[in-house]
Amino acid sequence: AEQNAVFASLASSLGGAASPVVYLDGPDGGSTSALRAAGFATDQLHVANPHASTCAALSAPPHSLEHVAHASAEEALASEQWRSRAFCAAYFDGCGGQAEPLIAMIRALFHERRAAAAALAPAVAVGFTLTRAEPGGASLGDREVAVLRALTAA
Repeated sequence: AEQNAVFASLASSLGGAASPVVYLDGPDGGSTSALRAAGFATDQLHVANPHASTCAALSAPPHSLEHVAHASAEEALASEQWRSRAFCAAYFDGCGGQAEPLIAMIRALFHERRAAAAALAPAVAVGFTLTRAEPGGASLGDREVAVLRALTAA
């Protein structure tokens, strides 16, 4: 829950509640609740999730989100609907513990097809979560460095 409050605070300081944000969220809407508490309007919240049941939960009351993509973050960011959005902040979650999915999300956020939108945002906060569990045995520190390298290369 603390990471949601930090993300909402960073997003507010960079773009304010009038700027769109992109993030991953679960059916409980924890990140959505934190962003709303920080003053973000429903139309500024953009969530991607590959699970239909989670998308349905986020689209229905009490969350009632308008921009829920039943897709991976990479697919949603490449979509016609989201491609032109100048996001002030992004929060990606590496639930499986691997760095590669997070790197793919970062590359999608800063992909050349989104260059025009990205140019409209003077700064973008990018947050991410990695779990300790990782099937290949890579250390948490090495995985964090890999994600940070991809972020600085973007």
